[in-house]
Amino acid sequence: MNYIDTNVIISFLNSRDINHEKALKILNHDSEMVTSPVAILELKSVLCRTTKLDTDEIEAFVDYLHEINIEVPMIDMNKVISNAIEIAVNIRMKTLEILHLAAGVVLEVDGFITFDREFLEKEKEIENIGLRVKS
Repeated sequence: MNYIDTNVIISFLNSRDINHEKALKILNHDSEMVTSPVAILELKSVLCRTTKLDTDEIEAFVDYLHEINIEVPMIDMNKVISNAIEIAVNIRMKTLEILHLAAGVVLEVDGFITFDREFLEKEKEIENIGLRVKS
């Protein structure tokens, strides 16, 4: 199972994004894909700040994730925070990135798919928590 980072979702939704074609290939693959409430929060925040979409249109994008086979399972956010605190000591990244990694650990995913260079630069440290970074 693969965790889909927010930037992959945004690249998929935006046909003018430099990584759009790459996102299409990833999301059209048959593998099991999940993301987290952390990614949904980030997606909504980005769409609110960078577009003129209204609330219903933004919700439509979030609802569309299920149609493209990205599940957003309910997870215990207390576990995510607890894991994030431990991860932050070993992998020095921004809080939001740490929360994504912690969500991936809680969801017990194998792969973490992202276009974010910072994750790729920390690939070895991230492997130590059981996640394989892919792009």
